[in-house]
Amino acid sequence: MRVPQVQIQTTPARLGLNITKPQQTIRQPQADQSIEQPRANMSIRQRPGKLSIDQTKAWNNLGLESMPVRTEKFTSKAKQNWLEGVGRRAQQGKELMQIENEGNPLAAQAKQNSVLDFTLYQPGNIPAHAWVDISYQPGGADISVEPQAPRINTVPRKAETSYQPGEVNAYMEQYPDIQIDWKV
Repeated sequence: MRVPQVQIQTTPARLGLNITKPQQTIRQPQADQSIEQPRANMSIRQRPGKLSIDQTKAWNNLGLESMPVRTEKFTSKAKQNWLEGVGRRAQQGKELMQIENEGNPLAAQAKQNSVLDFTLYQPGNIPAHAWVDISYQPGGADISVEPQAPRINTVPRKAETSYQPGEVNAYMEQYPDIQIDWKV
């Protein structure tokens, strides 16, 4: 005997989608910013340098000594002349004590005493730069700096956004179907 057979044929459903993508834009405007840098407070105090010029040796070389040097020089020369004079007078005294010896000691002594010596003051040479002592001590500088902080002003701006939502539309591309058939 033949048994009837059932035949089932199905058609699946197919769903179709129409998708519109969403759109979003973000724009960030720059912030308003101002920066101001004040000048630093600075003070400079310059101490003067010390210049010393000593021309004593140059003047001495010319024979134009200072009063203390000239006084010392004259005193020394006068002492030397005095000692020579004392010696000369002692010698002349001895010659006069022996007047009975030959010669004419009075005339010889008169001639010797009449000569004047003016060699005490003699100008020196022309001064050279080596005779001038120059020394310089630079003065220091006191520098004081007080920095100033910058002044920064910032005004932030909010971001500008726009959003357009997407859309999804569903539709049936193929409807489901079942067919049942009996076959003998």
